[in-house]
Amino acid sequence: MATLEKIRSKSVLLFVIIIVALLAFILGDFLTSGRTYFGSGTTVAEAAGAKVDYNDYQARLSQLSEQYQAQGRQVDNDRLSQNVIQELLVEQLLNKEYDRLGITVTDAELTNAMTGELPHPAAQRFIGGLSQQLGLPVPSGAAVYEAMSNPAKYQLTPEIGQQIKNAWAATERDVEAAMKSEKFNRLVAGLFTANKLDAKAIYDDGATTRTIAYATKNLSAAGDVDVTDADVLAAWQADKEAYRLNEENRAVEYILVSIEPSQADRLAGQQEVENALLALNSEPATDGVSANSRFLVNRIDAPASQITDRALRAFADTAAVGAAVILSHTNDSYTLAKLIDKKHNIDSIQVSYLMAQNPELLDSALAAVRGGATMASLSDGQTLMGVDSTWTSLGAGFPESLAQRLTAATVGEAFAYTDTIQGQPASGVYRVERRHAPVPFYDLAVVEYTIDPSNETVAQLSTDLNTFLAANSSAADFSANAAENGYNTVPAMVSASTPLVGNVADSRGAVKWAMDARKGQVSPSFQDNKQTYLMAVAVMDVFTGDYLPHTAPAINAALRQQALTKKRGEALKAQYAGKANDLAGYAAAMESKIDTARVVFTQAMIPGIGFNESAVQGAVASTEKGKLSDVIPGNNAVVVFEVIDATAEGRPYNFEEYAARFNQTMGIGHFNPAQLLLGKNKVKNHSLNFVQSAVHD
Repeated sequence: MATLEKIRSKSVLLFVIIIVALLAFILGDFLTSGRTYFGSGTTVAEAAGAKVDYNDYQARLSQLSEQYQAQGRQVDNDRLSQNVIQELLVEQLLNKEYDRLGITVTDAELTNAMTGELPHPAAQRFIGGLSQQLGLPVPSGAAVYEAMSNPAKYQLTPEIGQQIKNAWAATERDVEAAMKSEKFNRLVAGLFTANKLDAKAIYDDGATTRTIAYATKNLSAAGDVDVTDADVLAAWQADKEAYRLNEENRAVEYILVSIEPSQADRLAGQQEVENALLALNSEPATDGVSANSRFLVNRIDAPASQITDRALRAFADTAAVGAAVILSHTNDSYTLAKLIDKKHNIDSIQVSYLMAQNPELLDSALAAVRGGATMASLSDGQTLMGVDSTWTSLGAGFPESLAQRLTAATVGEAFAYTDTIQGQPASGVYRVERRHAPVPFYDLAVVEYTIDPSNETVAQLSTDLNTFLAANSSAADFSANAAENGYNTVPAMVSASTPLVGNVADSRGAVKWAMDARKGQVSPSFQDNKQTYLMAVAVMDVFTGDYLPHTAPAINAALRQQALTKKRGEALKAQYAGKANDLAGYAAAMESKIDTARVVFTQAMIPGIGFNESAVQGAVASTEKGKLSDVIPGNNAVVVFEVIDATAEGRPYNFEEYAARFNQTMGIGHFNPAQLLLGKNKVKNHSLNFVQSAVHD
């Protein structure tokens, strides 16, 4: 009883301890994983009610990664990851729209797309490949379905049948998605099809070519013009939608320190190369560098004709056996070469051969060949495989023992030969038809060496950067004091959907830090996985509104330039307006010569004036022949012109032709369903919750 009383008296304390431990467990998991309890769970991204699940994201990412690896393509995984998220999010948005519009694919439509006479394009590769493996004369979705359902009929195991079934289901999903997309696009295409007004406008815009005589005054002549914040704001408002934010953005500045060898490292590396050169020249073969793993040795045993590197070929042709040289030195990389041996061998022969699956067939095959049969005529494609008169190189990669036998054989005399090549028995009948004269063969060692930064260099770079960060722990100080400490700051914009900071490889961890930090914070140093750089980031500003403000460094400079261009144009227009009554007078006032140009309203450039001069092109199109224009501010100069000729195209208007042109330039191909469906909704990208920041101590 006394023990029970003690337990009761401590029950409140025990309860508190248990609750604290449980909270610590929950908070610990929350803070480390970022995706449980109060986090986003398994949702990687969401927008407008559409969600991307982590499992779907991982499956698609793995699928694409495997495809790229199979194709030998190198793809940045951070970029691929964000592309997959965007792709899946668009698919989810479209699926919601399909449901809203009642777009479906019936079982009958899907069955016909998979098993009909002409499979859907999204299924053709799958059905064609399996049909070929099944030995079918023509691709057949119905036969593939039958093999899936009844594998024994096609001598397939149940396991293979199940694999086909899984692949069939995946292909069905792809086909269904493609068919829904086609129906949706056909529905939307009607919204982007030319009507009579659209077609006529396309015709009118390109129907007339106007020749103008013009004079210009470069905008720089306006000199210094005061550009106020109100001017910049006006430029921003004129194109406000271009700055819409679909998710939170942050302006950052970052310092990138390349991890490179120091001068001391380079001197030490140079000395190591010189020592290796002495050792290669004094010791046999490559013994002089065999104990140093930093020297990578590649042996080449080949005729002169197969040495494609000019410098290496020149060295091999002129060097004495045993000699070594530094073949090249580029930045921190050295290439050394040594001629180990030089001999004369036959580099290629013309040979006929008959390979036998069973050595017991050699005697009868040899007798038939000696009796006049060709190798190819004895080939049955299974037990015997024959080829007549083919040139074969005896260089690197050719079995040495067989090369020796062919080199010694009498030309025109057939012989049987059995050997083991790469662990497998190889039996055949051979006959040398022709043989080249012996040529020089070189036994070469090519030795690569790269000077890497020493541990001391890396440590010093890290210490220097960390010292700077400790002394400049605010974003303002980080930016203001970088240059005097030998660092350059680079501006960038990041969001949760940004794969990298400023396109710097392997910097997704720094993006995560920036999105978790407060405005004004400075990061610790980061290091990439390949240890090629150190990075530090400062959060300069945080943008959570619907638009990127005009004060944001990412756009402020460009907006200020736009405002400056506009104000300079207005100043010069005010200066020259009414100064003359004809073009010659304006040319004199502007100290300009008179030039001519041919202008079509739809062209991208006015020769002599510039690209995208919409104000000038609009004025030309609306000015009557023979009339002097006003002073028109352009992108680079103010322009005064006179239309001296207007020539119609001469082609009659045809609705079908110009409707087709409208559809080509402004039709469904220019429709962005993702942006339309997203509208003003924000994107919540939670993928950073699955990223660990790679902080370098």
